Amino acid sequence: MTEKLVHASTSGIATEFGFYPICCDIESEQFSIRTLPNHEETVSSIVEDANVIDGWLYPGPQKRLDIVSSTLRSMPYSSRVFGLPKTHVLTLSKSENQYDLDFVVWCLSLFTGMRLTTTEAGFLDATPVKPHKLVDFALYRCNLIDAVHLAFNFLERERNAPRAPKRIAAVIHALFLAQYPQNLPFERFQYLYMALDGCFKLLEVKEETKLHVPHARRIQWMCEKFAIPIPEWAMSQAGASSLSTVRNDAMHEALFFDEPLGFSIYGGNKPDGDPTNVTLQMQALVCRLLIAILGGADTTYVKSPINTRMIHSLELHDRATG
Repeated sequence: MTEKLVHASTSGIATEFGFYPICCDIESEQFSIRTLPNHEETVSSIVEDANVIDGWLYPGPQKRLDIVSSTLRSMPYSSRVFGLPKTHVLTLSKSENQYDLDFVVWCLSLFTGMRLTTTEAGFLDATPVKPHKLVDFALYRCNLIDAVHLAFNFLERERNAPRAPKRIAAVIHALFLAQYPQNLPFERFQYLYMALDGCFKLLEVKEETKLHVPHARRIQWMCEKFAIPIPEWAMSQAGASSLSTVRNDAMHEALFFDEPLGFSIYGGNKPDGDPTNVTLQMQALVCRLLIAILGGADTTYVKSPINTRMIHSLELHDRATG
């Protein structure tokens, strides 16, 4: 999953990436994005693929060559890791660091709401073929230039903390993996909890004094830090939050709502189930924390409630009031 085409020149560094189904040709002093030729044909070949179901592209059955008979056999399971054609070229005019390229593409993934990659096989299990599928916001009165500049600003602030961009990428990846349509409820929960824990680590290391915040209080602590309305499942006054209790049972006892992993939905197998849809709210909270950590903490979006299913506007130039 790590092979990639990177081109260095006296004017910076460039790489092809994809899959992005929209023509995008933008430029600033720091970077440019150009659409590759035959974009329309490339996009059509993917979005019209027979393996696209409900907007998600699934890889076909894995193929295995029998050396003896020289026959190619379709296996009864799919190829988990797969590639898609590149659609665009990203050029950084003021950097020659390959890791900067990778980070910018990860941030583009977040801001477009779909997985993008510079690698030859950078997709796992399935991927959306249209934007805005994996986040609950859309850019409003700003554009991808503003979003990429937010990424550049983060890189500059964290030049002495090389793990910070890696952690951002890891949180974005966990957020995306959690939304794979075939996930079992406990898998979705675990990916999202790891993403939240990754956000906490990004914030913890920036504190001037050493922190000791137990799992029971971490989400509440992050919400308070950015004035995000605290969800009921994250509140911890005198003991563990309800979410941390679920986490402890799953991680330490392999129990998910008192059932072996895979045998229960979130909230337990009962008629009322999970009326608040906690995992959907966890997903929305990860999105807000990522924007805040990247530098958009004062935006109205970050401080908006997470208990809705609506798509929110993200205006990177705005400031929350109240």
